[in-house]
Amino acid sequence: MLKILITGGKSVQALKLVDRFANDTVILADYGEAPSFPSTKYFFISLGERNDDVIAHNLLNHCLNEAVDAILPLNTFEKEEVLKSTVLFKEFNIDVLASDF
Repeated sequence: MLKILITGGKSVQALKLVDRFANDTVILADYGEAPSFPSTKYFFISLGERNDDVIAHNLLNHCLNEAVDAILPLNTFEKEEVLKSTVLFKEFNIDVLASDF
């Protein structure tokens, strides 16, 4: 069982992806306020306020804080930054998943 952080957590796309990881622990992450309704399939966290200068750093910190095994960035502005930082994520044993679903 993996622990996976999916960004764009408030989006329909993110919610649809939860079922693809039915045997894993899913964390839906998004900027600003995090919804606080309970679910047995996933939970929400806030990534804070969006700051394009530190996207990859912010995501890596949240991955480390939540002890995730993989990240699935959905927002276009995150994908580019995370892909540039794949080696850094790998150094912390965090897999970067492609969101070409």
